[in-house]
Amino acid sequence: MKKIFTSILVLSLAFSLCGCGERESPPQLDTSADDMTEAITEISADETSEKSESAESATETDTTESAAETDTAESATERVVLDLEDLSETDENVFTCTYDGIKRDFVISLPPESNGAPLIVMLHGAGDSAENFRRTSGFDNDALPKGYAVCYASGTSNTKAGRNYRSWNYGRLEPDYDDVGFIKALVNHLVDEYSLDKDHVFCAGFSNGGFMNFRLALEAQDTFLACASVGGDLNKTLWNKRPEKNDVGMLVVYGEIDESIPKNFDDSAKTALDPAIEDVIDYMASSNGLNKQSESETEDGMIISKYGADSDKDVVWGVLVKDAKHAWYTEELDGINTNKLVLEFFENWR
Repeated sequence: MKKIFTSILVLSLAFSLCGCGERESPPQLDTSADDMTEAITEISADETSEKSESAESATETDTTESAAETDTAESATERVVLDLEDLSETDENVFTCTYDGIKRDFVISLPPESNGAPLIVMLHGAGDSAENFRRTSGFDNDALPKGYAVCYASGTSNTKAGRNYRSWNYGRLEPDYDDVGFIKALVNHLVDEYSLDKDHVFCAGFSNGGFMNFRLALEAQDTFLACASVGGDLNKTLWNKRPEKNDVGMLVVYGEIDESIPKNFDDSAKTALDPAIEDVIDYMASSNGLNKQSESETEDGMIISKYGADSDKDVVWGVLVKDAKHAWYTEELDGINTNKLVLEFFENWR
């Protein structure tokens, strides 16, 4: 019996040892699970990375396409010229209208024969109006006998400066109104309405209107042959993005002691926001492919620099009025007739 009992005990212990061996196997499975978890994590991370890269690529593509669509939309917007709306005559040859939802007004003066007449658009200074500029400049008296049609346009009322304070959006800031578009639409209307010469359209302006003429010379080259700025300059914003080439003629008239115009010769350009007027004149000439042809001093106190090509046609003039301040110069007050100077310049294209 003792032997039998001993045998049974040995068999029981052997069976127990086998069972313990089977229970030790799960840690091996755990280790294998850890390996699988790490592998799954790596795969998941790779998939996430691929998805992220794919998403970034898609985002970049969408952004590029969106930017391209925006650029296209902006380009399309730049090309669109809206029509004048709600046009009505409030007095003889005095009109009101709306452009892009903003109320406007203008005055048109016609020569005895308007069919095929060249057109000059006149832009007043800040705080002025179309009718007042027509009256104070007396430009009709000189332009109409020469066969020009003349339109005086009013800028947009600046509510911050006062209800009747009108000015032009000449490019330093970007308000909500489009004066370049308005002036181009106005020209289109006048050419069609009065059968004017669409190939001979000019613009002139004083002070704030002179600043606006520089903007038109850069951004409305498809509309104007030449522009004339009296007491204005090219603001820094437009200067920094000026086109390399330009084919609009430019007359620049400024006073020797006009404090609103930055100049190199008196060092006022060193502390000014805008570039020196001499540099602007040089740019207008060089962008037209012109060289300085002459410089002369007149008896009435003007130093006229003329720029042209090989032909006799001068298309850029810089005019410094000696001992003069900020004004639309007249013979009575300044010994200079700005009207005649502007018309003499425009005659280069007649």
